Amino acid sequence: MKLDKPIETPRLSLRPYLRADRDFSLSLWCDAENGRYMSDPLFENLDDRYLSYFDEMEYDPDGYYLIAEDKMTGEAVGTCCIFPETDAYDIGYCVRKDLWRTGLGSEMLTGLLDWIKAAGGSAVTAEVADDNAASTGLLRKFGFVPTTATQYKKRGSDTVFDSHIYRLEINPT
Repeated sequence: MKLDKPIETPRLSLRPYLRADRDFSLSLWCDAENGRYMSDPLFENLDDRYLSYFDEMEYDPDGYYLIAEDKMTGEAVGTCCIFPETDAYDIGYCVRKDLWRTGLGSEMLTGLLDWIKAAGGSAVTAEVADDNAASTGLLRKFGFVPTTATQYKKRGSDTVFDSHIYRLEINPT
């Protein structure tokens, strides 16, 4: 799916993913530190099947993949996604590690929530590893509460993360 127009926040433009964004996305998701709690494989475990997903993301019929760009510089600073589901919109987000703790995660999340509210969404979910203190803290700051206990595996490894689905009930505008 593609957004009609980017989601704008004071510092960020959340624009649709393009195939040209593949290397940037890989640099976040497959990095040992930046992608530590993501299900994506580490660089050394990349395979052709995983890489082929990047050819489809631009036109994925199930969700929106987005690149967060700094409005002043045009530089890519993170990624996020929105997946409309039956009873909620599921989201994901990732900020470049050299920009952690600068408020970009909060701003990205605000943009996603505003867009979901405008689209008529009534709830938002996000699955987060229990050990990911930064992400669980961010979600709690916005009023998300942990609901279902789950687990997920890091692709290409034996690493399994205990996690929770976090949920936020929202009122559409």
